[in-house]
Amino acid sequence: MTQHDGDIRPARRPLTVFGIAFGLLFLLMASFSIATPPGASPDEPAHAIRANAAAHGELWGPESKTIPGTIDQTVSTYFAKLESHMPCFKRNVAVTASCVTPIQNPDAPTTGHTSTTVNTPVFYVLVGWPTAFLDGAKGLYAMRLVNALLCSALLALAFTALRSLPRSRWALGGLAVGVTPMVLFLSGTLNPNGIEVAASAAAFALLLLTFGTPAAGRWLVLRILGIVVVSLLLVNTRSIAMLWLALAFVIALLLGRRDVLRTVFRSWLTWVGIVVIGAVAVAATLFYLRPRSLTPGYAPVGAGSSWWQGFSNTIDNTFSFMVGWIAQFGWLEIPAPALSVAVLASIGGMVILLGATLGPRPVKIGALLLGLAIVFVPPFSQAAVIHDAGYIWQGRYTIAPAVLLAILAGIGLDRALPAADRRLTAVMRVSVVLLGIGQLAAFLWMLRRYVTGLQPNLTWIDMIRAPQWQPPGGWPTVAVVFAVATGLSVWFLIRALSRTCENIEPTAELPTGRSHQL
Repeated sequence: MTQHDGDIRPARRPLTVFGIAFGLLFLLMASFSIATPPGASPDEPAHAIRANAAAHGELWGPESKTIPGTIDQTVSTYFAKLESHMPCFKRNVAVTASCVTPIQNPDAPTTGHTSTTVNTPVFYVLVGWPTAFLDGAKGLYAMRLVNALLCSALLALAFTALRSLPRSRWALGGLAVGVTPMVLFLSGTLNPNGIEVAASAAAFALLLLTFGTPAAGRWLVLRILGIVVVSLLLVNTRSIAMLWLALAFVIALLLGRRDVLRTVFRSWLTWVGIVVIGAVAVAATLFYLRPRSLTPGYAPVGAGSSWWQGFSNTIDNTFSFMVGWIAQFGWLEIPAPALSVAVLASIGGMVILLGATLGPRPVKIGALLLGLAIVFVPPFSQAAVIHDAGYIWQGRYTIAPAVLLAILAGIGLDRALPAADRRLTAVMRVSVVLLGIGQLAAFLWMLRRYVTGLQPNLTWIDMIRAPQWQPPGGWPTVAVVFAVATGLSVWFLIRALSRTCENIEPTAELPTGRSHQL
């Protein structure tokens, strides 16, 4: 049920909200899946080898005797040689992907070497299954699309959960700011980073909803089950994801209502869920802590440096890493255009600054915790491995807490600002349009890099008159799909943010089909 007052209008049903968000997010992510040449995302060849092996029942392999820091797995020749066929354009923005030569006998089984030894097999089982019946590039694109499906579903779940909060338009705005071009890129290619970010957002949104709004009967059961499933997926992405889950849980507790928390923690299902998540987290931790070689078969930059050198140099680069939240395409050699950086940094900074400043005390505490994690986790993590592995830290590793911070700031603004101020609504509408422009500019810039190369003597018109490389379906088709999906996303988001929904949560089980709550 909903109340109506002036600009206050009824919220859409959760399934409708989820369906719209899922469809648009998938189109955006799938556009990146198609527009990115095979292997042209961070460590994608290594992830592809592990996923292809998992699809054929090989979840692990022996440590390689020829390439230190890797394991040997039996895969098709296409995946085994994917990285070796990329040097002609890898990290060379002046060269297009057309330089890649075909791989001979791509379907023949051979030994591949993958450096993804620190990850559990869960991600690879979830995304690798298409290569059980699809070979070569078709198999790689299919795995990317599966990853896009999973990530779009998780982010749509986060959007739906936030939409079900009593007041949520700034929280939705925070999530929109957090879904940067880099998030779409990682979600549309083969990398567990995308699921890490999406699952973190979904877990936080579900925890906020469960701890902050009353529910009973099957609604409470669905919320708890959702938290459990998303959390199990999150802890199996990367080891550091456990910290993001812990922060999300603590901050949601700080923001929760006491009467709701009593109801939630009196439920036996809550404690069963906590035990299951804890048991899986312990098992994952034991896997992450297994002794293994971190020294790669090449001389990494910074290897042999001291703990203090790793710490101090990494903390000096704190703000440089933040560019990686917005976009660093390819193997991080394609930064987002200045337009995208300016738009997303200014709007995101405005939301976070205002939300953390104006929000109530629990929001301030939560923002402080996330800020400390964003600043200090990178230097401590880098310092711990620099002697053997050199400098490995990248900005994309802290996108998850950055998204949580943007959502939290939105929550703070929802609690601090008038619900139906028309001037604020106008600001939000303009901001959403600018976000859409920033997204489209970043995507087209990445396309241009692969279609014509980024050379001073080439312009945008050369993409039309002299394209050197084309993604499946042609770059104009992919660009139109992304532009249309971006435009629709802007339109639906403006409609959602222009409405102030005062939802009354069910305190008892409601008849099927009558509740508008998640």
